[in-house]
Amino acid sequence: MEQNINVSVLRNLTGSYRLLVILISALIISLLLPRVRSVTYEFEEGSKWKYSDLRAPYDFAIRKTDNELNAEKKEILKNFLPYYKKNESISENLNEKVREDYEQYRSHVGGDTLAFLNSRRDANVRVLYGIFKQTYENGILEANDIYKDKPNDFLIHIVEGNIITMRARATIPTLVKAKESVRRMVNQSVDQGAYLYPLIDVLLEPNIFYDQTLSNEFLDQEYKRISPNEGLVRKGDIIITRNTTISKDAYQKLVSLRELNDADNSSKLSYFKSFLAYFVFITVILMFYVLYVRTYVREVFLIFKKMLFMHLWIVLYVLLTYFVIKSNTLDLLMIPFCIAPIVIKNFYNQRLAFFTLIAILTIVSLFGPVTKDFLIMQVTSGIMVVILTKETRYWSRFFVLLLFLLGTYIFTYLFLTYIKSNNLSDFNINSIWWLCLNVFLTLLAYPLIPLLERLFGFTSGITLAELSDLNNNLLKELSIKAPGTFQHVLHVATLAEAAAEKIGSNSSMARVGALYHDIGKMKQPFIFTENQTNVNPHEGLDYVTSAKLIIDHVPEGVKIAKKYGLPNVIIDFIKTHHGTTKVEYFYRKFVKEHAEHAVDEKVFTYPGPRPRTKEQVVVMLADTVEAAVRSMPNPTEEEINDMVDKLVHAKIEGGQLDRSEITFEDVQSCVRVFKAMLLNMNHIRVAYPEPVEPKKG
Repeated sequence: MEQNINVSVLRNLTGSYRLLVILISALIISLLLPRVRSVTYEFEEGSKWKYSDLRAPYDFAIRKTDNELNAEKKEILKNFLPYYKKNESISENLNEKVREDYEQYRSHVGGDTLAFLNSRRDANVRVLYGIFKQTYENGILEANDIYKDKPNDFLIHIVEGNIITMRARATIPTLVKAKESVRRMVNQSVDQGAYLYPLIDVLLEPNIFYDQTLSNEFLDQEYKRISPNEGLVRKGDIIITRNTTISKDAYQKLVSLRELNDADNSSKLSYFKSFLAYFVFITVILMFYVLYVRTYVREVFLIFKKMLFMHLWIVLYVLLTYFVIKSNTLDLLMIPFCIAPIVIKNFYNQRLAFFTLIAILTIVSLFGPVTKDFLIMQVTSGIMVVILTKETRYWSRFFVLLLFLLGTYIFTYLFLTYIKSNNLSDFNINSIWWLCLNVFLTLLAYPLIPLLERLFGFTSGITLAELSDLNNNLLKELSIKAPGTFQHVLHVATLAEAAAEKIGSNSSMARVGALYHDIGKMKQPFIFTENQTNVNPHEGLDYVTSAKLIIDHVPEGVKIAKKYGLPNVIIDFIKTHHGTTKVEYFYRKFVKEHAEHAVDEKVFTYPGPRPRTKEQVVVMLADTVEAAVRSMPNPTEEEINDMVDKLVHAKIEGGQLDRSEITFEDVQSCVRVFKAMLLNMNHIRVAYPEPVEPKKG
């Protein structure tokens, strides 16, 4: 009773963890997804409107196109008159500056120049001051600005304090022209004015400069006066009807409606509603996914670590999609979605691999940039990968798989490009390079398999290949200690592998499980008939003891398997290959001799559990029929067929297959394989006659 309570508590706890994983996964994914748009239609200008007639839900303005807005901006920029500032500080205290520079110039010269400067010092200063003042009032333009190549009639604004005047830019002298003009005026006012030229070159400087900041402010004001709209749609007006070609006007109305809805959805309340909707939807999708796993791959559902592993794939691809979309340089085509089905099929089956891919793509499709063409490419490639992925332990086969993957991607891309316009005018070579990167990244599946195997306790094809090597220490020990059992497991492995291959389950898993299912017989090999010679140790034992010795090979096998570090999935074959059947021979003998007493069937019953997976069922059936047919002396084809049918029927009637995934059709396929192979294994050889000595003549 206490044990049942503990099991119940453990199951409830595991169930709570599963629900927690679903909710956390849904929370993470919902936070990454974009806000919901009220207008979720996909449309392009020139294509057909494939949805029902669309009416305006409310009044809204028709937005101008980006090209129209840019054209208006260009026109404004073309006619814009820039703003220049006059630096009044240059002409402040001009008289003192002229006098100081004059004295400094006088102190550095000699000869005639000095005599000239000394003789007319005050007069020269007055003349220079007057000419400079007049020149600065007229203005000197800094020539090297972005408008220097404009025509002569190009007007500019000049800001002088609080006054803005407008002048033709060409009428304002540059520094070079101003110096020439000042020299002419000096020569007209002063004899031997050339002595003052060096002073003119030092003193004179531009005082009108292009003001980019002020110009941009006025330009932005002009841009803001541009109306972003060019019309109005009234509530209830038909925007577009079904199967109508989307014209330029209709396209702009659709874009305007979408932009308006996007703006409405930017509020915190709208964001929360979108988030909540995403959270509920993602939770439902994940629950459907878990329900599928519970129904068809129960071994994954029952182990929390394996269930977590499946959820991590979905969250990982959502994260990858999110960061690629956020990046301005990467493309969605580079994401290697096919790694998931390759890895999952290696550990489980193709149905789970493909269903996981569909679950991933369903959630990823909620991202805006994920188009239907992208999804078609991923689903098509996923189907190919699931079909062709058989064994990843061989590098050559894996490389061929990647070549097929690249071919499928390129073929699908070319098809989707061509079908849009019946030509390849939209073909983009960059897309091909992104697909090549995708396939290159899919190479990561090869090293990922052994890494994930260790992290999550899986058993890959690589490990199964190592375990199936007959030269490994455990199988060698079995062949030495129990040679009869070793031959038996080899035959069972051959039968199980062929049957598993026939029904589409993991044939490598079935073979390895069969090779190790009887290793417990090494403990006392001569208890079992296949290892006996002339002595039968059961002759001196009672039936209960004999049954116990026979049954003990199951728990003993589990101990040996754990000692040698065999994976749990292989240990399950040891536990389930007899299920909860009885040691029939000793049970019937005991019942016959104790007919008048009640019999404790548990003493003669294997501990189980009954097999769950198809591979475990196949090994159980192969073990049963091989041992029975081997014990038959010179069986005919009819006797073999009858024996196989009888034994398989007994397993079904005994409820040994009730909790397994196998179907009756699969069982019948296995029976046909067993009959054909057992007949070949037990064919009767031709008896060759004794050699006859020739008569001597």
